Formats: sequence, C-alpha cells, structure tokens
Amino acid sequence: MSLERNWKLPVIAIAALILAVAAAGFVRMRPAEVATAGVDVVRLSNSISDGAHLADELKLFEKQHIRIAWTGKQAHGPAAIVSLIAGQNDAAGSISTAMIIARTHGSKLKIVASQTISTQEAPLFRYLVKDGSSITGKPEDFVGKKIVASPTTITWYPLVVYLKRAGLDYRKMEFVSLPSPLATEQALRQGSVDVIAGSELAPPASKLLAEGGVHAVPGVTDYDVLGIEQIGGWAMREDYIAKHPDVVRRFVAAIAEAYQWGNAHPDQAQEILNRRNEIPRDYWQYQKHWRRAPATALVDDASIRKWIAILEQFGQIQPGSVKPEDVYTNQFNALASESREQSITTRTSR
Repeated sequence: MSLERNWKLPVIAIAALILAVAAAGFVRMRPAEVATAGVDVVRLSNSISDGAHLADELKLFEKQHIRIAWTGKQAHGPAAIVSLIAGQNDAAGSISTAMIIARTHGSKLKIVASQTISTQEAPLFRYLVKDGSSITGKPEDFVGKKIVASPTTITWYPLVVYLKRAGLDYRKMEFVSLPSPLATEQALRQGSVDVIAGSELAPPASKLLAEGGVHAVPGVTDYDVLGIEQIGGWAMREDYIAKHPDVVRRFVAAIAEAYQWGNAHPDQAQEILNRRNEIPRDYWQYQKHWRRAPATALVDDASIRKWIAILEQFGQIQPGSVKPEDVYTNQFNALASESREQSITTRTSR
C-alpha cells in the first residue's frame, strides 16, 4: 500500500470513531467493575502499557489504592486512544500525535503523564537494511523503496520529514504493514522489503542485528530527524479527570514511581515486562532491557510543540487548531511543583 494512500490513516481512523460515537449519542460499555471500599478501579488496555504493567507488578497501584482492570490488547497506540474515546478504557498510552489529532477532531483528551523517551544515544528506533543495500543514508536512497513502517504509528514520520527537508517527494516511498515481528524479519531477509523500522532493544531489529547480515542506516533515527525527546504519553478523557481528579493524581504517582524503579533496575524490569506482555521465551534473549523512561513522568512542552508543528506541516491538522495547553497538563503530577521550584532556584542562583 503506498504512502500516498496511507498517510492519513491515523486521522481517518480516529475521526471515524468520533463521528460514530457522536451519531449514536452514547457508547455501549461493558458493566463497570465495582471498586472495593477505598480502592478505585482504572480500566487499561494490556498493550502499550509497560509503565502500568510495571507499576501493577510492583504493587505501586495498590499503594495508591488503585486496582487495574485489564481490558485486552490493542493493535497499537492509536487503537488504544480509540478505545479511550469510546469509553472502553479510563487511560491509554500512545504516541502523542494520536492524542493531538483526536483533540482536533473534538475528543476532549488530555495527556496527564509522559511515556516513551528518545535520545541521541538511545533513539526509539532505527532503520535497518540488508548488508550491501544501496541505501546508505542519503535522502534520495529511500525514494522508490518498500519500507515496513506503519503510517498509524511513529515509524513513518522521520522518513517523510527527512525526505521533505531534502525537497524530495515522500509519497514515492511505499509503506507496508506486516502482521508480526517474525514476518517483518523474514521479509527483510528474503528481500521482499528494503527497509524496516525497529528498536535495537527488541525483535525483530535486535534479533536481526544479533544474527548479522543487516545494519542500521547511519544518521537516520527518530531522534536524528525529529529531535523530539518525548514520543508519547498517557491520556485520559476530560470528563473522567473532572470526576476523579484524585484518582488521576494517584495514577500518575504510581506511573512515575514505576519509571524510577525501572530506570534503576532495567534488566529486572524487562524480565517483568517479558512475562506480562507474553513474549515467547525464545525471544527473551533479544529483549535487551527496559528502555529508560522519564523519571518524573512530567509532560515536556517543547516535545508537544514539535509534534503539533509536524502535524500542521503535513496537513494532518489545521494550523492553529490546537495549542499545547489544550493537549496536556502536568497539574496532576506532584513532581511538577518540585520541578518548578528547582527551575526558579537555578535561575536565581546564576
């Protein structure tokens, strides 16, 4: 499927759900689980929820008098946002773009905590090719190539931005989606695709690199191109936030504490996630370790602004249709005031 036909899929999927919900006037929901005395139930998808899985395993939610009702797996982050909009879940983790797009289509969502981070030293993902590939890292190398990088997730943004900056037509790349890491691995090995996007910390990329015959394209990672540190976050609906502000505070506190523990114990954290995410034992050796998370869980304003600018640039949202303060809040993060105090102290001591 070509990028030209595919690049608006995130917008279409989310917008279609919103319209369906509005037309129905209500959402049919499964019966809510009844909280025991003093304990609040928060419904979460089993997917795109590493921080929550860790907090649950470490009994950090229990410490905050929260019980998680796991509602099943989602295909990816944008699908989790759709389930949140539909009222099937109370919180959802995803790439920030899905939340921003949903907001511009009328869904009253707020990002209340950060999630995945990316850095120059440890980008979220790289682009892999077979040894001997004609793709060396120049923008024109990617034109006309078949790439496994889903336009419903972050993986297509860096390449289209990379080509656009070079004055090339990003619609001349062919983006495809494959059903599993194994299918992606085989497609690259067999030469039926030219490029795959993947993390060095998890299959298929980590497995391919370990076995040899493939390499990462130099200088083209999500961080190299976008320069965005915070890739995603945790969102909740504004009606839920208004009704349960203290639950939101306690949820964010548990997530932040889980991040801190995971950063301090990356190998133990990954073992927990391998089990919770039902990763086959044969693949555990390729799940390198827990990806470092934002220890405070604070949402970064600069990252949100960059995402909004990219979405405006590619016509996925109208210029000026959304402001950063519409999209996120750190109001429910107890570490926000501490961060502000440290910032003030730093400025006044100069």
